[in-house]
Amino acid sequence: MVNNRLITITGKTKEWKEGNHGAIDMLLYRGTSVTVCWGNGKSSLVSAQANKDTWCRAEQTFCRPGKVVPYRIELFSERTDAVMEIVDVLWDTDVDSVSFHNCASLKRVKFHNVSNFDFSGARQLEYLDCDGFRGSALNLSDLTALKSLHCQSGLAELIDLSGSIHLGSLDLFGSKMKKLKINNQATLQDVNTQYCDNLNQSTRLWIEQKFKYKT
Repeated sequence: MVNNRLITITGKTKEWKEGNHGAIDMLLYRGTSVTVCWGNGKSSLVSAQANKDTWCRAEQTFCRPGKVVPYRIELFSERTDAVMEIVDVLWDTDVDSVSFHNCASLKRVKFHNVSNFDFSGARQLEYLDCDGFRGSALNLSDLTALKSLHCQSGLAELIDLSGSIHLGSLDLFGSKMKKLKINNQATLQDVNTQYCDNLNQSTRLWIEQKFKYKT
């Protein structure tokens, strides 16, 4: 059976004296397996239990301490529904981009301090935690199933949620955004825009009128 490329992660290591360690936590659908290719000739195979969705961790040491090198991590599986949730544990490195190619069942993503996302292969995503996002714009307009966005202290000046009609929770505490696009049909119930000092006037007024509080 052909292995499908599910996810690609690019970045570089840091000059840590302790070394450059990393891991990826995944909730895998029962009976599925994922191969993580670390880009240095090494790979890790993680597998779920046959009759139970299972949390699995793939771990790697990238290079010796004090050395900065680029990396490209790729996740493969025979099934596109293998990964249901993913959490990065790559804090000893700088993650530049995360691209989701064929993730038919991915519902929840937690990746911090990323510069760029490509969700073209995970448009059914419901929950995204991307605190510390480092890009200039965060375009999530294709995520029509998104219910919750957590993006505290992000650097994006534009956050586009115009397609997310099911959005119910939005936490942008300390974000540098100037403009926020939200679908008028969104069922927002919980919004946090405290210390979003760059927010433009039209967006600020819309939030204040909809939620009856000062931003």
